[in-house]
Amino acid sequence: MMKRILVFAIAAFALGLWGGMRAWQSATVAVTFQAGLAFVIACNLLLCLWLWYRARPGSGDAIVLPSVALMSASMLVGILPRLLWPDLKGLQLAGTIVSVIVVTVLLTIQIRHRLRLRRNARAA
Repeated sequence: MMKRILVFAIAAFALGLWGGMRAWQSATVAVTFQAGLAFVIACNLLLCLWLWYRARPGSGDAIVLPSVALMSASMLVGILPRLLWPDLKGLQLAGTIVSVIVVTVLLTIQIRHRLRLRRNARAA
């Protein structure tokens, strides 16, 4: 599972770099790229939710996939307002703010979880 996530992250980075270079001045290419990226992120979200549903309780997938799904959902919340309502800058800003809040909450939960695991490992 982790290999798939790593391959997805590398592919998303490469796609983002390529799209950024191509969309430097063209609004049409930027919208097309963002639509493709939103499609890939939505597919990743659906895959993560499906794998999480099928994962055994207590397995690594059951522990990691909720965080990956939340991160994908946060990215979609940031991208979709730009695609669906390109003229509404306030809505785009609200989507970005909600996305940042979700990522901040997710990071806080992950840091607390990691600290709890370390404390439990030292106590054992």
